[in-house]
Amino acid sequence: MKTKIFILFLLVALTGFSAHSQHIVSTFSAKPNGVVEVAGRLEDGSKMEDLSWAWSSQNACFVSTKQHKFSGNHVLYQTEIPPRSEMTIRVIPRDKNADFSLYAYSGGGGAVVPNLPYCTSCEADYKWDFKRRGKTQDHTRSVQLRAINNPFPVTIGVVGGQGLSSGDFILEVSLEGGETPENKPQPDIPIFRIDSEKGKSLTYEGKLKEGVFVYKLDWAWDGQNACFPSTQKDKYEGHHQLYLTELPRRSELTVTLIPDNPKDQLNLYAYSIGSELQVVPDLHSCVSCEASYMARSGRDPGIRQVELRAINNPYQVVIGVAGAKGVTSGSYRLELSLK
Repeated sequence: MKTKIFILFLLVALTGFSAHSQHIVSTFSAKPNGVVEVAGRLEDGSKMEDLSWAWSSQNACFVSTKQHKFSGNHVLYQTEIPPRSEMTIRVIPRDKNADFSLYAYSGGGGAVVPNLPYCTSCEADYKWDFKRRGKTQDHTRSVQLRAINNPFPVTIGVVGGQGLSSGDFILEVSLEGGETPENKPQPDIPIFRIDSEKGKSLTYEGKLKEGVFVYKLDWAWDGQNACFPSTQKDKYEGHHQLYLTELPRRSELTVTLIPDNPKDQLNLYAYSIGSELQVVPDLHSCVSCEASYMARSGRDPGIRQVELRAINNPYQVVIGVAGAKGVTSGSYRLELSLK
C-alpha cells in the first residue's frame, strides 16, 4: 500500500506538459524485480490526430490499417527501463467490456508522440478483429520491452479504441532484473584441467562448494558471447566451478551435467576460445557459447547438456557448472563425449 501511495504522489507532483507535445505525460519509477500499479482514467487524456509516427519505419509500432484501434483518448506515462532487465506493461480496464489499446516504446531520447522521429523499440497491443489459433484474449492488453547494456526512457500510451474517451484502468508495470550490481571484489575462480578423448565418454565428479560466486555476469549477454540472456541471470547467481579442456579440429564435444540430487538447481554453460585463455568474468569474446538451465515451469529432471563444434581450427573449452541464485553446494557428475 505504501508503494502505491508514493507512486500516486509522484504522478501528481511530476505531471506536466511536455515541451514536444500538447499531451500531458505522467512520470513514475519502475521497481527492479518488482511491480508498480498506477490508477488512471481515459478522461485525463486527449485524442491524437496525427498517428503517422506509429507506422513510420523508424518506429514500426502498429500499421496504419489499425489506427482506429488508437482513435480514442491517449493517456501518456514515462518511466525508465534499467540495463539487464525485461519490462512487462499491462493495462487492466475496470470495465471488462471496454475496448482499450496499449503501446510502449523505449529510447527516442524521451521524445513524446506524436513528435517521435525514431525509437529503439516499440510494441503495441489491441483488441483482435479475429480469433487467433491457439491463443485467447481478454479485456487486458500487454507489451514487453527489454534492455541489455544500457538504460532507456520508456513512454507508455493507454488508449481508447474506436474513439473511446472514458473509462478507469490500472496500469501495471513489472520489471524482471534491473537491480544495480554490487561492486564486490571478485575472488579467484578455481579452474580444473580435464581431458577429452575422441571416441570416448569420460566422467568427472565435482562439488559446487569448491567454487566461488561470479559477481559480474554481463559477459554472458554481451553480443560478443551471447551465452544466456540477462533475464536468466538468476540461474547463475550461485557458486561457479570451472573446467578447462580441448576441442580438436573437426570434432564435436557434448557436455552433460548430472546432479546427484535433481533438486539442487545446478546449471551449465561452456564456451570455446582460441589459444589465449579467457576466464569469466573477463570474457571479452569467444568463438561460441552455449548454456543449459532449469525451465521456469514444468518438471525439471536436473540434467543439463550443451554442445560445441570445431571445424578447421582447434579450440580451448571452458566449462562452467553454476548454482542458481544462492545455491553454493551440490555434488554432480560431468560427462564429456568427444566425436
